Amino acid sequence: MNALSRREEETLLKTTKARALKECDPVVKEFAECASGRTVSVAWACKDKLKVVQDCMVKL
Repeated sequence: MNALSRREEETLLKTTKARALKECDPVVKEFAECASGRTVSVAWACKDKLKVVQDCMVKL
């Protein structure tokens, strides 16, 4: 069994995160607009948008 070195793991995580943010940018922006200016109410006001962001990130 081959394991990734810490450097390889960090590089892979960084690359994957950047790709996911790039491909999910429109839904992330929608969520950010919804969350802007909110504190506690973001939990229920933007929950549908957060679910879409999470689904997008997971599928990649």
